[in-house]
Amino acid sequence: MSFLAGSALLRAPTSGLVHTLRAPLAAVYDSERNSPPVLPLLPEANQERLSLVRMLTAIASVRTIDDLKLRTQQALAMYLPCEHFIFASGRIRAHRAFVYNLIHTDAMSEECLSEIVGNEGLVPPLDIDLAEHYGRPKFTTTCDLKTPTECIWADIFRRHGIDNVAWMVLPGLQRNTFTGYYFVNAAANISHENKLRMTVLAPYLHIALNRVRGSKQLREQQNDRGSPQASSLLSSRETEIARWVVRGKTNWEIGQILGISDKTVKTHMQNILSKLHASSRAQIAALFSDE
Repeated sequence: MSFLAGSALLRAPTSGLVHTLRAPLAAVYDSERNSPPVLPLLPEANQERLSLVRMLTAIASVRTIDDLKLRTQQALAMYLPCEHFIFASGRIRAHRAFVYNLIHTDAMSEECLSEIVGNEGLVPPLDIDLAEHYGRPKFTTTCDLKTPTECIWADIFRRHGIDNVAWMVLPGLQRNTFTGYYFVNAAANISHENKLRMTVLAPYLHIALNRVRGSKQLREQQNDRGSPQASSLLSSRETEIARWVVRGKTNWEIGQILGISDKTVKTHMQNILSKLHASSRAQIAALFSDE
């Protein structure tokens, strides 16, 4: 399996699109005294379970990019220790990958990123179909990169002290879009669990990131139209359903709560999406969570 699906997303767009974390994440791991104990993959003790639930809930509840970066730093220290994290969002066009938004720790070398960046965020050609690897956790070590194409990336990583990358790519809200979640130089003591830990953590990061971005896009659209708050655009029943969406309820669960069929809930959801000019439940949840 080529690493290029992962390295392809280590793109740096224009400076206005780059969000950085001011405190280097690596500093969390430089001192054993300052590092919290790493939670077990599947905690058995009640207190550890509660810590895991609180960690994931905190991520899912963020409302801004800055909050997401802070919660990510805290979560990684507890559950997936590494030196840097990188979240890269982009689009696939004509079988080529482009990245338009990048979130990373401030300590991540800009020189390293610049060696990988192409014009207008264009990623060098890949030897795999990126979409075929959505949702599949990966762990790649630099020493495993052997093919001629992979050696280009291996040379870059060696120059910048990258020994391994744990990564997962998930689909975006729009067609042919994606976000890659990269965790650079994961701690050796949990290397055998990295894939499973990402399976737990990455979906929460993905939901939170889409909520934050969806909320921002909807606010910008409404500001352009001079629209009032979302609830004023909906009927009382639609508003009620939207607020249950914020709480993560499915159509069936909402139907059970309100005493209506899930088919009726689905009809209301279609009306809500249309009235709010939204494209997903995540955008609805993001908009109503701020009211």
